[in-house]
Amino acid sequence: GDTSAATENTLIIDGRVHKLADVRFDYDSGSFMKPWRMRSDRIDVTFTPFLERTAKTNLLLIRSEVDQLFGRYSGSAVDDLGKEIAFEAIPGWAEEHHARW
Repeated sequence: GDTSAATENTLIIDGRVHKLADVRFDYDSGSFMKPWRMRSDRIDVTFTPFLERTAKTNLLLIRSEVDQLFGRYSGSAVDDLGKEIAFEAIPGWAEEHHARW
């Protein structure tokens, strides 16, 4: 989508949402199961997938293709107060989604 006015990028730490600037995603779209790297002004993490789910829908006017990966995050982040937090093997997901409607 258009992220020129806002992004969905946040950290949630102990139930508190910490807003992030744009996050740069580095990954191989030809091989989603390779590790992904995600970086911004306050995060530097590696996402290592262990499971891929793919879904495709094509109804001419409505089309969707999603590659959803489940894996583990390791790296570090800085919260709103400037505290750096290191973490290892936190379960989560990442996806690449193309849609038209």
